[in-house]
Amino acid sequence: MISRNNFMQINNKSSIYKAATILAVFTLLSRLVGLFRDRLFASTFGAGDVLDSYYVAFRIPDLVFNLLILGTLSVAFIPVFTEYFIKDQDEANDIANTVLSVTFVGMSIICAVLFFIVPEITRLTAPGFSGVKFDNTVMLTRLFLISPILFTISNVFGSVLNSLKRFVLVSLAPIIYNFGIILGIVFFYPRYGIMGLGYGVVIGAVLHLVVQMLGALSAGFVLKPSWNIHHVGVKKIVKLFIPRIFGIDNAQMSLLIAGIIGSLLASGTVAIFNLANNLQAVAIGMFGISFAIAAFPDLSESFAKGDNLLFNKIFLKTAINILFFVIPISILIILLRAQIIRLVLGAGHFDWEATKLTANALGIFAISIFAQSISPLFSRAFYARQNTVTPVLIGLSTLALNAVLSFFFAKTYGAMGLVIGFSISNIVNAAALFIFLRKHLSDFDDKYLFKVLSKIIMASVLLGIGTYAAAHLFSIFFNLDSTLKVLAQAVVAGGFGLVVFLGAALAFGIEEARTAVSIVKRKILG
Repeated sequence: MISRNNFMQINNKSSIYKAATILAVFTLLSRLVGLFRDRLFASTFGAGDVLDSYYVAFRIPDLVFNLLILGTLSVAFIPVFTEYFIKDQDEANDIANTVLSVTFVGMSIICAVLFFIVPEITRLTAPGFSGVKFDNTVMLTRLFLISPILFTISNVFGSVLNSLKRFVLVSLAPIIYNFGIILGIVFFYPRYGIMGLGYGVVIGAVLHLVVQMLGALSAGFVLKPSWNIHHVGVKKIVKLFIPRIFGIDNAQMSLLIAGIIGSLLASGTVAIFNLANNLQAVAIGMFGISFAIAAFPDLSESFAKGDNLLFNKIFLKTAINILFFVIPISILIILLRAQIIRLVLGAGHFDWEATKLTANALGIFAISIFAQSISPLFSRAFYARQNTVTPVLIGLSTLALNAVLSFFFAKTYGAMGLVIGFSISNIVNAAALFIFLRKHLSDFDDKYLFKVLSKIIMASVLLGIGTYAAAHLFSIFFNLDSTLKVLAQAVVAGGFGLVVFLGAALAFGIEEARTAVSIVKRKILG
């Protein structure tokens, strides 16, 4: 059984910043592997029918998993599991096993039903697909339906590990998953065609499960089928779970919207949207999601103990940490978007036209990176307070806005219109979440938040000026006629901009800058 002393020891020694750093490092590794995966996709297939089918085939399996498990079960499970674990680890273990048993059976039934109606669903999710493109999408979707079942089991183990603040294996699992996909591209596709890509996805999902299961078992979790559905804790999770199923996050639903509308546009539209989205997700995953995941157990624990001052402090510091990293990174992405796309995707069958379109999409995505990064923290602050209704209502409203704007702008701007609708709706979503959350936070230091935010913005403006100037000067003295020179320009310009930002942040007295410098000194100098 999981040791309560072990849990308390972890709780006392861990800090949100340290946990977020661990998560960010592993997220970066995962994203780098993911970018290598996307480079293989782009160079092998280009922005065309194969990638369109591949990405659209994910929409239903991903929607089911994200709707019922990833964005739902975990946020309902962790606060309740944490609450019971503080009091009685045996009860917490029983609750976890019951959730595992019920969700496994439930997801298996759902995926089995969906398997038989995939053609009908595909006609709705990709109304513009026909012929071989439609058939390939149907075949891949059916194969991908194995993944939600595996990920459901893996997610319960991962939620236990997150509750115990053991983040390393949780962060390692996506890296292993991506290796499975790469295996499909390199080894299975040449032998089995497009279905080989599907085999890689399933293998990756199996490895994702194994890693987190072994981690939970090593932490002391006892795997024992349980159907104690009448337990008060299980009922509490269900109570938090039900409203949340109507509140899937905009990022996931936007992929479904993009697939539906994009299937009616030029070939490659869906691929361009997804490739650009995967690139901007690096910053969001490293800082937005990492900090939100790291803060969630502490937010849940402080609320369970009735310590509102601690809750506010954790929330405020985490929000500032996220914004300190993502705002300057967004500026860098906007200014160096062409270089990024050329370096990451510009190879093989990924031509110059696709490069330009994807770079433009990335630039538009970057405008809303701050909103996408801060929203997971806002949502988890609601969930930690055991309030799933408010973020659900906000999510549904901004989801409708996303669909309307994407459809409207796509008429004029094509693939770029999908990105514009996505970015605007995510900014509105973040603003609404904060406004409604603020009403529940008494004695919250708004002045401090906006004071630090204004300093971060000023330092980021200076970063933008420095980066633009350095990139322009580099292009005057060097012809950008090779990948090496493009890389050199990006490194020099981006590096100079970051030095300017850090110097300005230190001059403005931003605490996060001093913390970052001290960590670097400690790592380098020991």
